[in-house]
Amino acid sequence: MPDAQDVTSPRPPRTLPPEAIAGLREAFAGEVASRLPRLQELLDGAPGPDSVRDAHALGSSAVVVGEPDASRTARALEAELGADVPDRERLAVLVRTLTDQLQGWT
Repeated sequence: MPDAQDVTSPRPPRTLPPEAIAGLREAFAGEVASRLPRLQELLDGAPGPDSVRDAHALGSSAVVVGEPDASRTARALEAELGADVPDRERLAVLVRTLTDQLQGWT
């Protein structure tokens, strides 16, 4: 039976194998390549049918690959898109900010 010290001692953090991390990064780059251009269309017109979903997906996956700022921006964009009357100027600022934050992924 383990003693109390064994039960309460912290475990070292677990990490994913490099291949798994590479796979996540590759998948995220694909998400950026397909979803960000659709969100950029907000600069020229009304939100498309998948705009909220695109913002949500980027917000969720950005944090997984170490892009917390992009995740927060995408979440703010998702919230604005979900408003009864989205603020066009705020949408434009959020889309431009997200584009800048994800520039290295395109």
